Amino acid sequence: MKSLYTICYISKAAPELKEQDIEELFSYTSKANNKNGVSGILLHSLDNFFQVLEGNEKHLLQLFERIKVDPRHGEMYEVYNKRTTHPVFENYRSTFDIVKNSEDLKTLIAYLNVDKSNSTNNKLKRLLQPFDMLGEF
Repeated sequence: MKSLYTICYISKAAPELKEQDIEELFSYTSKANNKNGVSGILLHSLDNFFQVLEGNEKHLLQLFERIKVDPRHGEMYEVYNKRTTHPVFENYRSTFDIVKNSEDLKTLIAYLNVDKSNSTNNKLKRLLQPFDMLGEF
């Protein structure tokens, strides 16, 4: 299996961020990541962003440096930043995905339930539980 890189983080949305700003961010992120062969997810809920990025190590590390200084969010908590031989989102849909509502989240969790032996899948499910339980989409 090919070696990829994975970065996962949670951050607090900037207080001045409006719904239109978030929609524009979703659109730009989806297009840019799909263009650059980055898989993963991005969701916004409870005034937080949750993102998983998988792809080429050099590209992701450069991208993450830009993400870290983006003024649209702060208080970033890096969940993991590592090489992986078992990418979680390799077979999830066909593109980088934006999780916009509870149905999207349910689809994502169902996907993560398929491979119960993958410890990263289990970690992601635990991290996503608060979003699922609170239904804040």
